[in-house]
Amino acid sequence: MRVKPGHETWKPGMSWEAAIEEIEYLEGLVEQMGGPDRIARQHDGGRQTIRERIDELVDDGSFVEMGKLMGLPEYDEDGNLIDFTPGGYVMGLGEIDGRPVSIGGDDFTISGGSPYGVHKTPHQFAEPLALQYGIPYVQLREGVGHSSKSDEQDGHMGLPSGGLWHQGVAVMTKVPVASAILGSVAGWPAAAALMSHFTVMVKDNSQIFPSGPPVVRRAIGETLTKEELGGYRRHVYESGQIDNVADDEADALNQIKQFLSYLPNTTNDVAPRLDTGDDPNRREEDLLNIIPTHRRKGYDMRKLISLVVDNGEFFEMRRHWAGAVITAFARLDGYSVGVIASDPMKLAGAVDGDGADKYAHFVDLCDAFNLPVVIFLDMPGFMLGSKAESKATMRRGVRALIASAEAEVPKVEFNVRKSYGVAADAPNSIGLPDGINLRFGWPAGEWGGIPIEGGVAAAYRREIEAADDPDAHREEIEERLLRLRSPFRAAHKGDVVDLIDPRETRRLACRFVRLAQPALEKLAQRPKRAVRP
Repeated sequence: MRVKPGHETWKPGMSWEAAIEEIEYLEGLVEQMGGPDRIARQHDGGRQTIRERIDELVDDGSFVEMGKLMGLPEYDEDGNLIDFTPGGYVMGLGEIDGRPVSIGGDDFTISGGSPYGVHKTPHQFAEPLALQYGIPYVQLREGVGHSSKSDEQDGHMGLPSGGLWHQGVAVMTKVPVASAILGSVAGWPAAAALMSHFTVMVKDNSQIFPSGPPVVRRAIGETLTKEELGGYRRHVYESGQIDNVADDEADALNQIKQFLSYLPNTTNDVAPRLDTGDDPNRREEDLLNIIPTHRRKGYDMRKLISLVVDNGEFFEMRRHWAGAVITAFARLDGYSVGVIASDPMKLAGAVDGDGADKYAHFVDLCDAFNLPVVIFLDMPGFMLGSKAESKATMRRGVRALIASAEAEVPKVEFNVRKSYGVAADAPNSIGLPDGINLRFGWPAGEWGGIPIEGGVAAAYRREIEAADDPDAHREEIEERLLRLRSPFRAAHKGDVVDLIDPRETRRLACRFVRLAQPALEKLAQRPKRAVRP
């Protein structure tokens, strides 16, 4: 960035007024970023600059930048500045809805967000501030990481030390971390972005990968566009690597605001209660008949959730991946909760390997941030068949069981319909053995070690094959066992706290969450570990 010709740089012995003028001059150079042409190119691509992004995310006038004058200067023989390139990372402190946050992001107008020439990274200010102040950390990523130019500048190619990541892990252990992928992100910025509790990318205008198409083509001969290699279709719908997709940058930043609004400042705090204005005793008539009387018909689980939570509002994570499991944040009587539910319209609610991973991650997240869990269960068990076996469904399902067994946060569970097998043991075991846990049954409930149809086919195989009419005999056995599935029989045995009128679900859930607060405050003092992405 060329400075004004003839500019005289402040030197010792000059006035302090001149020093202040020099500071202001340098700040003006920094705010020019990569220059008008590169800023225009950023806008032409439908993307904001990092400074525009920060201004949009934080409250007006709240951003205090750290390390603003860090950069790569060039001086002449008289000690006057003749060229200056700002560091490619902007960071500091700000507020979101009055709440302090540490925030930082790559300046793509300068060397594509690479630290080439200036080793200015979030490890210097953004992460330490989040740790020391106990405030959320937000990453706005659009950077390409290491540049080969750095190797040439340094005169050697250094061995990676692994030292970049210890502080990032410590941050994830202590405070909420949210990342927006707002352009092409590769190398260590991509890994840093994924070292988060929540990630979101922009539809058709952001990508994430270890290395971009030129490196992939040179390494393995595969020719792909950036979008084909690492766009939202790949990572939100297919791999599940990124949690959510946004329509544009404004939507992505708003999703970060929503995510943070449900969480406390640190893992040693409890999320504050908000006045949502929704009566905790509200009784929704539509809940009575939301479950079809025909046990194989589906229904809208998201509508069920909306009828229970405050003002019908909830924030869903990973909606487009592993759809049989719904994971979301909501409020009940103003208190933040994690919601886990089955979607009977996807795999009939059965859990496959991806669903197990999604479930385990969300349980870990709720446990780390001391959020009680509300479960709406309609799960026929693990997904069956060759595809499910190829995805290591049982092994990944065991990880879900481990996550549940390790989680200590209280839970309330509503068995709205099916609950079968080992897969159903995962939600049933959250908060055991010492937590405050309640299970209620709806009249549509049916529970057991194995679904009736498959159980009959396995246990009575020889008897069915020997019958004169195997199909009729199998149906007769199934009907006989179906009569035993009555939720009233289960209630008599104490399998659930009680059978309830579905219209009482909100009242009971709100009461549970309120009564769980003292336990959550104690749990907040536990040592924590990082939530694995």
